[in-house]
Amino acid sequence: MLSDPIIATLEKIVSLHDGIAEPAGEHILNVLLTENIASLLSLPEEVTFTTIADVPQSVFVTYHSEVLNKLSELLAVKGLISALGVKFDGYLKTTGFDKSIPERFTPQNGLIRFLDAKPEITRYILCNVAYTANAEEKRIGLVSFIINEITGVTPVEIGDALFWESDRMTVEHQDIPLAMPIEELLKLIEHQSAILIGKSLDNWQAKLTRARARDEERLKDYYNTISSEIRHKIESKHLIGDELDKELARIEATNRELERKLLDIQERYAMSVEACLHSAMIIHLPTVHIQCELQRKKAKRTVTAVWNPFTKIIEPLRCELSGEPVYDFYLDDQSAKIISPTVWRK
Repeated sequence: MLSDPIIATLEKIVSLHDGIAEPAGEHILNVLLTENIASLLSLPEEVTFTTIADVPQSVFVTYHSEVLNKLSELLAVKGLISALGVKFDGYLKTTGFDKSIPERFTPQNGLIRFLDAKPEITRYILCNVAYTANAEEKRIGLVSFIINEITGVTPVEIGDALFWESDRMTVEHQDIPLAMPIEELLKLIEHQSAILIGKSLDNWQAKLTRARARDEERLKDYYNTISSEIRHKIESKHLIGDELDKELARIEATNRELERKLLDIQERYAMSVEACLHSAMIIHLPTVHIQCELQRKKAKRTVTAVWNPFTKIIEPLRCELSGEPVYDFYLDDQSAKIISPTVWRK
């Protein structure tokens, strides 16, 4: 994964709009743009972007560059949804899960029992979420992740399912009802988006926090020095009466000015973030659905685990309180609800 946030953002946006992007180091990106995107940017179709200044025959990009501003217009186009299927020529084995299920999943206070396994299509939703963060400057970005529509687990990998374009095919029946309520699915997408966007802005947030602390310290030093000088004047001149009241009023005014300046600094370094689901691709993959029974005391329920032939793993289940993927979990007494160890211990 690229650590340079500008290069990482450029790579995702170019790829999302049918271009080809190949990093040539942490701070250099060689791209082949489509004709319309090249025209939008007023650049040749083959171009090199960089965030360091001494790379010959390249376009230097910063958060204030016109290139990023123009690309942000593409991210403003929302709600693009497409679908595709992927064929799998191998055999989907449905035996052996009676042994692998209890080996893979560990209910700490209950039981899990294999019931049945059969080949089924699983829909995976590739979400591209665009965001704009504003503080002392504006930054745009794009985060992408995949959610399993059956289990709600995210992020989840789909291996090399999209590697061969020849394996992709049109989906004929797209009106299949969702496995979970749309409101719940959107909450999971929103939750995962917030986590990934927060991580992508971690370094900038830390920089803003350090700058705010530095400016607050300077302000406090300045105004506290003024207040100390006034107090020294009061003591050294033994002020009383109206003259004393006048100097005490100056100290009070100084403190009020300090508070106002501190609020200004907090506002200056506060970060606001807006995000939207820019586009989504619904990927229909042949998988194996494994029906399992969870039991905690008298509570029993059936859940579906998914074996993906493109990753060759049984995917995790989802903590129904925090949303995190889990193989090791607890079950609640009422309905055998899956709870992660992190949440259970709180």
